[in-house]
Amino acid sequence: MDGVVARLPELQALGVAVVLVGSGPPTALADFVRDMGLAGRGLTVVTDPSLAAFRAAGLRRPRVPGLRAVREALRELAAGYAPGRVVGDGRQLGGAFLIDGEGRIIYQHRGRSPGDLADSSDIVHAALALLVEQRAAGRRV
Repeated sequence: MDGVVARLPELQALGVAVVLVGSGPPTALADFVRDMGLAGRGLTVVTDPSLAAFRAAGLRRPRVPGLRAVREALRELAAGYAPGRVVGDGRQLGGAFLIDGEGRIIYQHRGRSPGDLADSSDIVHAALALLVEQRAAGRRV
């Protein structure tokens, strides 16, 4: 997520509206926005504790951590990263999607393990390609 947040100015310049969807309780949303430094950044942050949006997007929720998740956790611990407080469903995997104004999925990344995040450069490139496509088709962006 940090990569996407760092690239917000580029995405916003391309006309991309960024929406972050969490799984924590609505009462934790304000704390999340504050703790992550997202206030006033021009993005929308919502939460879906029912996980319906995650299921609709085809995002996995493993019953037990897989080998990849365990390996990633050990690597992060060895690098000095202490686990933070988990709010929401800690097993729910995330993803990233770029959806155009007609509802077409232009870019998608579904996490295969915790920490498997979309490459923010891929998202920016997909947004730029969409902008070029729309301009070539004579559509207003």
